Amino acid sequence: MELNCPLQPIIRSCSSSKWRDSNYGIFLVLPEDILMEILCRVPDKPLVRLKCLSKPCYFLISRLCIPIMSSPPTARPRHVVGLYFRTWKLIKKEFQFVTRTRQHPLLYYFSGDSLPKYYSRERKLGHYASFNEEGESSGDGKGQIFGWGECLGSYGLPFMPQPDDLLDCCNGLLLFVDTTTSDYYVSNPLTKQYVLIPRPRWSQQEYLNAALAFEPSKSTCYRVVRFERIMKERSLVLHIYSSGNGSWSRHSVQQDPYESIQVWFRPSTYFNGALFRLSLSWHLIQIDLEEFSVCATELPLTFGQSKGLIGCLGVLKGQLCYANEDGNMMNIWSFEKEGCDNFGRWVLRYNINIYDLTRGLMLCRDCGPPDSKWVGPIAFHPSSNIVFLGTPLVILRYNLDNNMLEELIRIENDLILPGCYYPAFTYVRYLAPFNKEGSI
Repeated sequence: MELNCPLQPIIRSCSSSKWRDSNYGIFLVLPEDILMEILCRVPDKPLVRLKCLSKPCYFLISRLCIPIMSSPPTARPRHVVGLYFRTWKLIKKEFQFVTRTRQHPLLYYFSGDSLPKYYSRERKLGHYASFNEEGESSGDGKGQIFGWGECLGSYGLPFMPQPDDLLDCCNGLLLFVDTTTSDYYVSNPLTKQYVLIPRPRWSQQEYLNAALAFEPSKSTCYRVVRFERIMKERSLVLHIYSSGNGSWSRHSVQQDPYESIQVWFRPSTYFNGALFRLSLSWHLIQIDLEEFSVCATELPLTFGQSKGLIGCLGVLKGQLCYANEDGNMMNIWSFEKEGCDNFGRWVLRYNINIYDLTRGLMLCRDCGPPDSKWVGPIAFHPSSNIVFLGTPLVILRYNLDNNMLEELIRIENDLILPGCYYPAFTYVRYLAPFNKEGSI
């Protein structure tokens, strides 16, 4: 059944206090199939608010509408509604130590998830940039920036995470760690719920880096994956928590001896049943969560060709993609598997002169060195041909289909974006709530 009636009058009438105070409304008048047709067209945020109106409304939306909207045949396009990103507050005199190249003077020396050595004394800040339902910037054409405490304070977590405590973001769920207890928290910012996941009892290390694996179009089960490296045996142990059975499992896998001592960079990318991470050895690391295997594939650019810049990994319009720069050109490759094994090859998809693209834009500020104008990819849009570009001063959105470039976020005067070793976490909303057992 197709309906062509406007939604706003219905939403306003359902939200009125008169409707809430009575036991009558459209839920008692219209048939269930018509109500579902109407509610499935309501944007995500208003739909979540409608759940609070009455018990019939809550169960209709939670048990019927949301599963239908999240199922593969009828799933809505996953619009990027926000980016979690890092900034640094720097002292002007320290710029003299970090000039590295003309394109990227702010990237000097990195070690894993830690800060460059010349920035170790500076404040590490986190921010959230919010866009509207359709993935467009709001209001005057720009997104809205929220401070770390202002943003995370509304999530209901029992502790206030620091920017480093956000370990991963996957299809609408966030993964945090409480470093004082080594416990993990899976949070849904839209429903303002969280699930406490204690670390496994057998783990001898209090804190290990972890990733989140969640693909709601295939399963409502999410997994938390901890990485433990046993250096003497040159092996990797995966601790995997599954929301399906609410317990941890332990899996030992072999990996390349050289790769076993290398640093892997966050965030992870979960795609087709595997976790992917970039390694300081200039490899793409693939962790198959079904076969419990690890393999490494060389990145399409060498360390020298990319001038020591690790690049950006993510899902771009349903494909696993990697972007990096070679001179003034930004290249975007897709990773294509070959055969039934986990090995694959890189296929060049886009080649863009990134500095011609941004010519004439104000991308840096006077407080930095004269050559501190750099542009680089920091995130991908999972369901559109859109790349998010970072600069010291602004975050840009570039549409690969129509070559449209627009400014989304402009950073405050005393802050700066650090570059590709701190990519943004792409956030898309997920409607389904956690149940009492912590599953979906």
